[in-house]
Order: sequence, then structure tokens, then C-alpha cells
Amino acid sequence: MQDKYQALGQEEISGEVQKIYFRNEATLYTIAGVDTKTGRLTVLGYFPQLLPGQRYRFVGRWTVHPKYGEQFRAQNCQEILPTTREGLVAYLASGLIPGVGEKLAARLVDHFGDETLNIIGQEPERLREVPGIGEKTAAKITDAVEENRELERVLVFLQGHGITPNLSLKIYHQYGNEALDLVRENPYSLTEDIFGVGFATADRIARHLGMFLHDPFRLQAGLRHVLTEACYQKGHCYLPEKELLTGALRLLNSPDMEEPIEEEELMAALDALLGGGEFLREDERIYLPALFNSESGLAGRLQQLAQCKYDIDEVKVQWAIREVEKDLGFTLAPQQIEVIFQSLRNGILVVTGGPGTGKSTIVAGIIHAFQVLDEGAKVLLAAPTGRAAKRLSELTGMEAKTIHRLLGFRWEEGRGEFSVGAGNPLEGQLLVIDEFSMVDLLLAYHLLQAVPAGMRVVLVGDVDQLPSVGPGRVLHDIIRAETIPTVRLGHIFRQAEASQIVTNAHRINRGQMIDISRNQGDFLFLPQEEPQAALEGIRRIIRRILQSLPLEEVQVISPMHNHVLGVENLNKVLQEELNPPSPSKKEYQAGKITFRLGDKVMAIKNNYDKGVFNGNLGLITNILLARDLGELKEDTLEVEIDGEIVSYGRSELDELTLAYAVTVHKSQGSEFDFCLFPLSTQHWYMLQRNLFYTAVTRGKKMVILIGSKRALRRAIRNDSIQHRYTWLGERLKAQGECGDGIL
Repeated sequence: MQDKYQALGQEEISGEVQKIYFRNEATLYTIAGVDTKTGRLTVLGYFPQLLPGQRYRFVGRWTVHPKYGEQFRAQNCQEILPTTREGLVAYLASGLIPGVGEKLAARLVDHFGDETLNIIGQEPERLREVPGIGEKTAAKITDAVEENRELERVLVFLQGHGITPNLSLKIYHQYGNEALDLVRENPYSLTEDIFGVGFATADRIARHLGMFLHDPFRLQAGLRHVLTEACYQKGHCYLPEKELLTGALRLLNSPDMEEPIEEEELMAALDALLGGGEFLREDERIYLPALFNSESGLAGRLQQLAQCKYDIDEVKVQWAIREVEKDLGFTLAPQQIEVIFQSLRNGILVVTGGPGTGKSTIVAGIIHAFQVLDEGAKVLLAAPTGRAAKRLSELTGMEAKTIHRLLGFRWEEGRGEFSVGAGNPLEGQLLVIDEFSMVDLLLAYHLLQAVPAGMRVVLVGDVDQLPSVGPGRVLHDIIRAETIPTVRLGHIFRQAEASQIVTNAHRINRGQMIDISRNQGDFLFLPQEEPQAALEGIRRIIRRILQSLPLEEVQVISPMHNHVLGVENLNKVLQEELNPPSPSKKEYQAGKITFRLGDKVMAIKNNYDKGVFNGNLGLITNILLARDLGELKEDTLEVEIDGEIVSYGRSELDELTLAYAVTVHKSQGSEFDFCLFPLSTQHWYMLQRNLFYTAVTRGKKMVILIGSKRALRRAIRNDSIQHRYTWLGERLKAQGECGDGIL
């Protein structure tokens, strides 16, 4: 065996771990002092568990550190099971088995002697011979020992193929004891099953395993990656075939390949995916089936709803509007009255407009009118995010739900399902959806499929904001097609004109420089050309603002992740300022992020098992370590999200990030009492008008801009919009004009 390792340029050492110099529980990186026959050595590596007093066999290479001298960098290790009574007791009481301490370990060893570990592994039923051990405890001991051994075997294999320990844990939790077989069979399946594994990682594993670079598995995985990333990362609904092939060739070929992959080979792989139903082709457009079905199905459903017309008694409606005005306490404008009429006449109505144009008043007016005309009318209200739904509920005094909750979304056996749909539709007379610009193609399709005959639908949103994070630009395409009844609100009402947030938002949207001459009221621009000086200003401003506002109502929003004024650095600085380390405050290191008790965090991945969605904000309320609580299998963070406590295990922490600062995209659908937006020329290519407009409209009571005047001018003048491949508008146009168009 030693000869085998030497042939690979590796060596094997064995010894007893005497001291753990350093241990990162998040990454499993460990520096340990190990006593061998030749003396004390320093061993470094990523280990699931190293127990002082226990013997291990390490395989790796010698390295020389400029300060600490010779060290052994281990790629894997294997436990040498103890044989002495003292060693066996120490091993079992080491924390390996939840609930087994030194006394119980001693009873086990005293009863079974040096056969203790064999009995645990091969005859677990005999554990009940020991006084005080029942069926549950016996099962727990056996499971813990076997799971630890299998976990170690999987981690050793995966880390030997370049996978980080944290990602290795996720793979093990996903596949269990079948992990090694599944990874060996098709490493590219990791890209579909494991959050955080991209094509590059899977490809590296495949190369380690010796997979042929022209293997059909690899070519299909490359095509799948390019199309999936285009749709779910960049918002496209399809890719032109030529663009898909070009992107896949760029991904799959590398300078070190002796025989590059040719387009003919890739076409064969594409044909296989099309033949197997993984892709769909329409003309030269290549779709993922779910997106094709959603786009064509949504177009058909929108047209069906648009063709529904209702006769109304105008005298009764006029009376209802007067009653609405009494209830609201003011007179509605002519366009607002017209919108109420249109909501009653049409099966579906789109209402769009910027801040201060009366969208909220119209929503309240429509609901009041329906309830005045029909006291028993059931009205359903929903929005894409929890914060938006809460705001809608406060506006109307009625219950509002997230769209997922409205549709009864649930996650079972690895797939998501809506319990409400065409076969089990919603019940009611009116459905109002707010912040519809955030709704992507898939969710819009499922939502409108659930609308029964006779239910009117009102979609409300600001089309000039950023499009949805997910595939499509549904609201934009509906309005552009001009086949669905739509009202665009343009008049800013007097009470809104007093707000500099409102007036400057509209100036931004028109490409006009904001009014910073007064620099007072609810909108301020603080010029600061140097990013580092702007950063210090942000630190001081946020500290002062938090003296009068709660943390959840104060938000820093940045265009990008990188640079001095990017989200990553802002979060480090603001965490240090607002929630510094303290001996009495628990914290936990996960990769580059230190999570601390009381931190503001955000979910960056949909986790349907937890009922958490990308963009949900929360606060860390507890940090639990497995070594302190025997029932926990891994270290855990508890986070309060929308009033519920949600637990994240160590292997799931890449689904969370600090949220003292967030990107503009992540802030969509939310409003905050106070927003601060840094402007820097370092973010030049991301300074776009619709992004800037979206950021400014997140503020309800106060918006502060700080940074460069040149960056400010760029953000207003740059009206370029990232193109998205969608065909919804063309499908709507092809189905014919409904006769109403834009009002």
C-alpha cells in the first residue's frame, strides 16, 4: 500500500492525535499535533472529525511552511480503531455518539471488552444486554457509529477529487450512502441536485474520475448548463439554437484539449436532449419544457381572460363609487373612476404606474366598489413576497398572502407542487395581485391557471422597475403586446408631489437629473467622490438612523457585490459597526462569512422544505453547536423569518448571507422606512436607469444617496436594459387584438 502511495507522489503516516491547534467547524479545516514513532508532527487537512487521544492513518504530502517549518498536508485520513479499554472508552465518549458520555461508554466497554466496536457494528441488538440501554439508545449508538464511518468514507473520496468539505457534506446529505456510486456513475447529476455545484465543479470531478472529454454525458451536461443558466440566472425564457451551441462549445472546449469538440458532436448531443424531452425546439428557439409550457399556456390563459366581458349597471356603479369616496374620505380622479369601471367590465385588467400615481388608492377603490355592489363578494389579495403582502394587507385592512401561499405550494419528495390550480381553482369574485412586475413566467402561469370562470383579475405593478429575478419579463410583455386591457397611470397626485422621493423617482424615470438643489425633506444627495470616505459616511449615517428606527426598516442597497461600496464589503463594515463581536455573543464562521447572534440575514435560495424564498429577510436568534446538544446532528443557526423560527444546519449556510446591505435585485418587492444607496464609478456598468429607479422607490419615508456626481449622472442617463429572450408578447399578438389595448 505504501508503494502505491509513493507511486502517486504521496506518503502515509500514522500516529495519535495529541492536540488540536486549530479547527474551523464550518469548513472542517484542522491543524493538529500528531505523535508518531519519529516524534511530534503537524498535520493539516479537512477532516470530518479528529479526536485527541485517538490514532489515525494519514495519506498526503510533506510541505514546508516559511514560519512553522515542515508540515504534513493530508488529503485523507482513516481512523485506527482503539483496542485498549481506555482507548475504547475515550473513543465512545468523545462526542461521536449523541447522548453517550464517559459513564455509559465505560459500561459498554466493561460489558463487551475489546469486542465492543464489532458488536456495535455487527450485532447491535446485543447492546440491550448492558443495564440501562433500551431499544432507542441502542439504535442511536449503532446509527451514529455507522453514519460517521460512511460520512468519513464519502468525504475522503470527494475531497480527494477537489470538492470542498462543506460541499461534500451537502452531497452526502442529499444522496446518503449512495453518494459515491451516484457520483461515479454521472458526476454531472450534481449540477441538478446540489445547490452550489456548477458545471465547472462537476467537470473537474469527472476529469479526476477519468471521464472521456467527448463523453455524451459531458456534452449534454454542457448544453443543459448553458440553457439552464441563461434561463434561471439571466432571465431568458429560451435561447436561439445558434447561441446555445456557441455557448456550449465555449464552455466545453479548453486550450489543453488535443481534440476540440466539434459542432457536429454537439448537435448530436442536442438531438438526444430534444429526443428525450429534456429540451423543446420551436423554430430556432430552444426551450426547457417547463418554460415552453408556461409561456404558451400563459399566453392562452391571458387571452381567455381578456375575452371575458361583463355587463354592468352604470347607475349602480356610479352609486358604488360615491360610497367608495365616502369611505375613503376624498374624491376620486376621473382616471381612477375609469379604472374601477374597467375592473368591473373586464375579466382581466393591468394597472401600471410609478410612485404617487394612485395605484394603492385604485386598489382600495376597486375592492370597495366590488364589496358595495355585492356584500358577499369574496376578494383575494396576494403579492410575490411576504413584505409586499404585508404592505397590501395594511393598505386594505384585509388578509393578503404571498402568491405561493395563495396557491397552496408544498414541497414533497424533492419536487414542488401547487395544490390550487386548474383542477382545484381559487374561490372568489376578484383577485388582486400587487407588485406584479416581480412575478416571473412560471409563477404567472400557475397563478392564472388557478383563476376560475367568473373571477375578475387585476394585476398591479410598476413596469419601469427591474423585471423579475426569474425567467421572463411578464408585465412588460403583456403591456407591449397591447392585447390585454391596460391602464397606465401618469398623473402624480398633490399629496405625493410633496415627496422628493416621488418627484425624483419620476425625474429618474424620464432621464432627467434629480433635484438636489434643496437637498432637504425626505431625499438627500451627499456628494463624496472617494469610495472609502463614502463608506465611512454610510457607517455614521446608519448608526445615527438606528437610534430612531428598527433594524428591519433600515436598508442599504447597492448595485453590485464587489468593490468598496459593494454589498460584500458593506456587510462586513456594517456588521462590525452595528453588531460587533462580544464574549457574550455567539458567532459562527461559514466560509468567508461570520454569522453572529442578532445579525440581519437574507435567504439567497428558495428552500421549499423550510417555506423560505429567495430574498426573505430575517434575524439570527440562536446559534446551536452539535457538540453542546447531543440531539443535533450538525451545528445549526436559528433565524426568525416573517415571525417564524427557521433552522439552518451547517451544510445549508450557503443559503444565507448577511443583509445589512443587499443588491437592488434582492430588494425588489420590499419597502423600507429608510434607504441608503451608494453611487460609485466602480459600479459603472451596473449603473442603469431602471436599476437606480427601482432602488430609489424602495424608500417610504427617507432616501439618502451618497457618492459620486459622475456616477449619479451615469445612473440616470444610461437607459440600456439587459435583453431577455421571451416570446410571450409575440404569442399574445398572434392570438389577435382583444379590442381594448392601452387606455
